[in-house]
Amino acid sequence: MLLGVLALVATVCTSASAAAAPPAPAGPGGGGSHLVIVKMVDYKLLQPAFLQPGRYTFRAINEGRMPHALEISGPGVANASTPVVQSGQAADLTVDLRRGLYDFWCPVGNHRQMGMQLDVYVG
Repeated sequence: MLLGVLALVATVCTSASAAAAPPAPAGPGGGGSHLVIVKMVDYKLLQPAFLQPGRYTFRAINEGRMPHALEISGPGVANASTPVVQSGQAADLTVDLRRGLYDFWCPVGNHRQMGMQLDVYVG
């Protein structure tokens, strides 16, 4: 009986962790986009600074106290942005990135000037 209970607990834990895991990025050949998590904390963007060319969905998660947004500009992308995201909320932004330098920043208030900006190199 104890073995049955342990098996049930293991199954429940495995199911719960699988449900909590973020979706895996789709491969570029599958027509999908790569998922990149962008953590927006007060006056910082936490995300990779180097990416390969391709289609990306940036999930901008506001982990700060202030409202934030994500804006991207670079080769072939002219000021694509999320709506303003409140603390604890998230928004997605899908763009095609080709080789070059991209500017990622928060367009809310003076957040960019306070350091909420990141150069991202694609190539």
